[in-house]
Amino acid sequence: MEPWTVWIPTEIFNVALLCVFAAVPAVILVVSRRADWGDSRAYATSMRARLPFGTDAVHRSVRARLRSVIRANMWGLFVAIVVMGVLFLTTPLAASPYAMWILSLILLMVVLAAGTLAAQLRERMFSPVPEAPRVARPVALRTRDYVGLWRTRVPVVLLVAAVLATAALSVTTILGVTAISALLSTAGALLLAIAATAGTRWAERRILDQPQPASDTLELAWDDLFRADALSTLRMSAAMTAWLPFGMATTLLVSLFLPAQTPELATLMGLFPWWGIPLLQVLYTLGTGKLPAALYPEFLRAPAPAPVAS
Repeated sequence: MEPWTVWIPTEIFNVALLCVFAAVPAVILVVSRRADWGDSRAYATSMRARLPFGTDAVHRSVRARLRSVIRANMWGLFVAIVVMGVLFLTTPLAASPYAMWILSLILLMVVLAAGTLAAQLRERMFSPVPEAPRVARPVALRTRDYVGLWRTRVPVVLLVAAVLATAALSVTTILGVTAISALLSTAGALLLAIAATAGTRWAERRILDQPQPASDTLELAWDDLFRADALSTLRMSAAMTAWLPFGMATTLLVSLFLPAQTPELATLMGLFPWWGIPLLQVLYTLGTGKLPAALYPEFLRAPAPAPVAS
């Protein structure tokens, strides 16, 4: 007797999965409506960044910015999920798990970049009164000053690698070894990656050009912390988008040399375009919530004075 099984059409499963995903941002948006929401998150951010609040006003500003960032990202995620649901209900895309994950990745990148930019530009973190003292950086900082040199270069390296891999795939297509449809899909992903790189660079310039009103070096450091996280998110979006055409082209090129007797290896390589996504997320997430040493206030960088012997 065969075991009892239930078959669920792919379209219904995908839409049901999207409904579950949509519940997460919806709940967070409801819970975070209170203006005082996020106290524990603010203290956790302070501990991770090794930045004290100093005053209650700074604490309130940090809590408000964290709440603003979370709500901007959750609104973007909720809208993206709704858009995907409409596409899956009105088009044949719901029948393809591959199309679902491709669209999910693209929308995730757009949401991350747009939400980050909106939260960073919508309001200033601190608003000192006109008669209060002001502090500022002596020189204009660049993205690598906030994110680090190697995290800054990862998207560029991946984009160059994607261009080279797509060029190699074009050669195999001309030789008749690779299907033209595969090349067109990869080229489309490459154009998306180029557009994402250009868009994130524009967003970075907007963030870096924003004024940073601050009354002391501690307020400036907190503003720099959120600026660093925003720039890191933009670079992560560009890197993940650039990985997609690189992974697709690499998979197609490597599959040309795989023996036909190894279907398991071919299946494993078919997942290669997705391998880099979680790796890049970890790579950039490990750097968030931390401030580069050079941007810490002097009183936090200087060693404590040795006790005077009596």
